[in-house]
Amino acid sequence: MSLSLAPAGISPPASLTLARSLPVGVDELSQMGPFELYKTQMEDGNTEAKVDAMKRLPVVAFAMGSAGTSSKLLPYLQGLALKQPVIEDELLLLMAKQMQTFVPALLNTPKQILELLPIVERLGAVEETVVRDQAVVLMNHLCTHLKPHTPLDAPTTTALVSMAKRLVGADWFTAKVSAAGMLPELHTLTKHSEISYLYKELCMDETPMVRRAASQYLGQLMASLGSKEKANDLIPVLQQLAKDEQDSVRMLAVSSISNIGSAYGKTPEWTKEFLLPLLKDGSTDLSWRVRHNLAKSFSSAAENLGFQGNTRYANDQSLVMACFVSLLADAEAEVRAAAVGHFAKMVHWGGSYLFTTHLMPLLPALADDVVMEVRSKCALAIMESSEGGTLEDALIVQSFGPLLESFLQDEFQEVQLQVLGNLHKLSHLLHGMNGVVSSILNMSKATNWRVREGVAKLLPHLAEARGLDFFANVLLEPAWLVLLLDPVACVRTACVGGMHVLVKVAGQDWMVQQILPQHVRIYNHAASGSYLIRITILQAHAEMAKACQELATTGTLWNDTVLQLLRGLSDKVANVRMVAAQGLTKVVTAEDPAQKAVVQAQIVPALEKRMAEEEDEDCRAGCTEALAAVPK
Repeated sequence: MSLSLAPAGISPPASLTLARSLPVGVDELSQMGPFELYKTQMEDGNTEAKVDAMKRLPVVAFAMGSAGTSSKLLPYLQGLALKQPVIEDELLLLMAKQMQTFVPALLNTPKQILELLPIVERLGAVEETVVRDQAVVLMNHLCTHLKPHTPLDAPTTTALVSMAKRLVGADWFTAKVSAAGMLPELHTLTKHSEISYLYKELCMDETPMVRRAASQYLGQLMASLGSKEKANDLIPVLQQLAKDEQDSVRMLAVSSISNIGSAYGKTPEWTKEFLLPLLKDGSTDLSWRVRHNLAKSFSSAAENLGFQGNTRYANDQSLVMACFVSLLADAEAEVRAAAVGHFAKMVHWGGSYLFTTHLMPLLPALADDVVMEVRSKCALAIMESSEGGTLEDALIVQSFGPLLESFLQDEFQEVQLQVLGNLHKLSHLLHGMNGVVSSILNMSKATNWRVREGVAKLLPHLAEARGLDFFANVLLEPAWLVLLLDPVACVRTACVGGMHVLVKVAGQDWMVQQILPQHVRIYNHAASGSYLIRITILQAHAEMAKACQELATTGTLWNDTVLQLLRGLSDKVANVRMVAAQGLTKVVTAEDPAQKAVVQAQIVPALEKRMAEEEDEDCRAGCTEALAAVPK
């Protein structure tokens, strides 16, 4: 049985040093079974040996099998977990992680899985936070694998709810914090009515740590409840938590609106009465942490209210957008940056009208923000807002054009790259953005190679947007050919990658007349110079030939590029010959009858000849791969 599915990963290799550290003879050690060896390491070994043993817990369990794990290993682990004084936190953490591998591989029935509950309950009550968190993960893992057995029988449900009651009713806060993370999954599994009342107790606990944990998972519990009738009892405590004196509680309570799911949005009159006031108060809370946490999930919270697309709630939708605007204009940079990350989603949520009335006036200030992260996210948000058809093309050009030009001239490359990496999505609108095109041309000489790479990727799309004459007269010499010869390989590769788009836009005849002669001239000039330039040109030839095959267009470009690749097979540098062979691998699969004839008459003999003469292993491998790719 494979351990590759184990959350904790594959077991570490055998350790002879640790085996020698045990106070056991070699003969006795060799006769030990997996469980006896595990016990010996845990009881007689040093701390390092114990950690090593706990890491190997899945190996022990799989070696013992399902029956042995239930009858021997689990009772022993339970004893370790309940041991006084408590064993090291590191061992408890490893125990919680490794026991996830038991289910469902070894323990797959409800009765077997319930045997883990005493250990989970103990781990959920320890002092160390990371151990408790892992106990919550383990419990939710068990719930996930109990779902195929739903509806659960009464004893199983009783056992689960009883454990929840003990955790909620514990004297110390640690168990209650763990219970908050377990109850939503337990409710999803059992649908037991008592769970929501137990959760209500946690929400009203006098300890801030418990209320904070309850606020964190309250949205998940409401999502599990799934209807306003069932959730009505929790609304008063949600409102109370949203006004808690501790901002760490308020921030989680307000943002829980983003986790309640879309079911409540089907009754917008209910969300308007109970949830919208919480959103409004959270967006103007005196604590920046509350505003920041709400800003990080604002679009999800807005969608869960259910106002979008309903004209009856147009005023409420406008109020939600006003709350979002207040976060975008917040005095704290962290809040603005988090809110801008949801700008595009809110544009699509509110539509063209709310964008024009609420969001568009804010764009100049966001684009000129003193914080680079805000400007960078704003640049990305503008590009994403332009997709999906929410905004008309004329509005995009009018509102975004000047901002894009500003972003392309930003002093930080991160801002420029956000635009360059996504501007191809607006290629059909670039004919109306002359300032943007001019900025792109200037950036082809940027000192940062990532910026030049972004420009190289964008140039073929400019040919599509502004026409071939513009590309030939304005872009070819000062930008395209310069970037094709760039000293950085990634920039040259970006030009090569754009060949497919260029062939598709321009057609074979134009490529033969305008691009191919330039490439041949560069190759000839580099014949006695840099072999890296020759490699780049050969890669470009291969991409053009491949594009001809895929687009099935007519012309001589395929034949011309194949001749250049065959020429590369006789280059004096082995790396160039290897790249030529790799390029031919892409074209030998041609399906056109005329191209097939060229493959058999010219390419195959040339590759066989190269194989016979070649001494370099990599070149021979490239030729072998190309010959193997030829259809039989």
